[in-house]
Amino acid sequence: MATPTCSSCGAPDDGEFVNCKFCQKAISAELLASAIPCPRCRAACRWGKQKCGACGSWIVVSCVFCGALSPHNQSACLACQEPFQGAIERKQARTQQVQHQQNMQTAGVVGNIGASFLGAVAGAALTNSFYHHGDGDSSSWTSETDDFVVNTNESDSGGSDWGGDSGDSGGGWDEG
Repeated sequence: MATPTCSSCGAPDDGEFVNCKFCQKAISAELLASAIPCPRCRAACRWGKQKCGACGSWIVVSCVFCGALSPHNQSACLACQEPFQGAIERKQARTQQVQHQQNMQTAGVVGNIGASFLGAVAGAALTNSFYHHGDGDSSSWTSETDDFVVNTNESDSGGSDWGGDSGDSGGGWDEG
């Protein structure tokens, strides 16, 4: 395979520049069409290079979204198509939105766990207040809303059937 040469003077192509280093004309029309102008010295740089061969300036930029390198004269990333104009602000806004969503999800999970825990604590507290509020006698308990006292030591003289062994198999109240 023959090495490429300058179309104007026939000098060998060094692979670094678009213009021939001897005659200063474009090595080929194809290279000139795809050339990237250096932002500092305006030299025509070859596509695929990262720095200008003449002054050493960067001729590519890194996309803040995907990290791919694109020539500085492109308006959008060649890999992800994100426009370079305002990219940093859009990236920050997206990052904040994702962080907010993660915080809300974490708060929801922690909130549900906290609510379950508080419900269990409240249930235990209510249970303790109903069953352990009396004077030590387990047959007597009171709450803040209503008082209920069962005294099993006194005989029933009210004529009510409490569902005992008196022949009633229903187990309920028979008012008589």
